[in-house]
Amino acid sequence: MKHWVGKPVMMFCGDRPYRIMKGVLRKWDTAALVAVIGHQEIAVPFRDIVFIKALAPKERALPPVQHSVGYVMRERQQFDNAVYFKSAVTVWKEDKLIAFNTTILSHSKGAVTLRDGQNLLKSSHVFVVRSLRG
Repeated sequence: MKHWVGKPVMMFCGDRPYRIMKGVLRKWDTAALVAVIGHQEIAVPFRDIVFIKALAPKERALPPVQHSVGYVMRERQQFDNAVYFKSAVTVWKEDKLIAFNTTILSHSKGAVTLRDGQNLLKSSHVFVVRSLRG
């Protein structure tokens, strides 16, 4: 089974319904009778492994998720990127929430147009963006 080391795999463990583990097989340790998988290096005993299958390229990628931390947009390029990538934007005016998890359709030097058609001034609103990870 050493031919799986260093390759992205899907490991089926235990009884039905199988517990499925995905990741790169890091080590096949015959002395300790374990296979080490994933970036967290989880040791799986040989007796628990039912079978191993190579991961297809589409199965390897994790779905994109939003970063948990946003940042305040101030520069023109930040607004350009938010429009281009259709990033999630939250808009505040002082301590009042104006729009949550919306997108920006366009922007000019002093104004922003949101998905719902609202035109907001950059000078009187705070635009917080959360980009996609992955």
